[in-house]
Amino acid sequence: LLGAAEFAAMKSSAWLINVARGSLIDQPALLEALNSKTIGGAVLDVTDPEPLPKDHPLWDAPNCMITMHLSGQAQTRMFQRAAARFVENLKRYQNGDEMIAVADFDRGY
Repeated sequence: LLGAAEFAAMKSSAWLINVARGSLIDQPALLEALNSKTIGGAVLDVTDPEPLPKDHPLWDAPNCMITMHLSGQAQTRMFQRAAARFVENLKRYQNGDEMIAVADFDRGY
């Protein structure tokens, strides 16, 4: 578990990157470390809970980036699949058809 003591021991330029489990990070302590600039920032591929509620303060925390929990997926074809989906959605958009894999902001992703 990474908490206040661990963040205090980090350099002020250090960035936390979590691709493991959201529960490994004491999120209130992380928020304090980000807000007080104890650490340089954080990149979170996982959070607790997940998806992170849209009103959670981590969304607005300075130097905090939250990704869509994709670190565990096969990376070798991710960009090819994303490009293919973009092209397909562009065609659907131009034709006035329903697009695929549209973000659901009510669900948080």
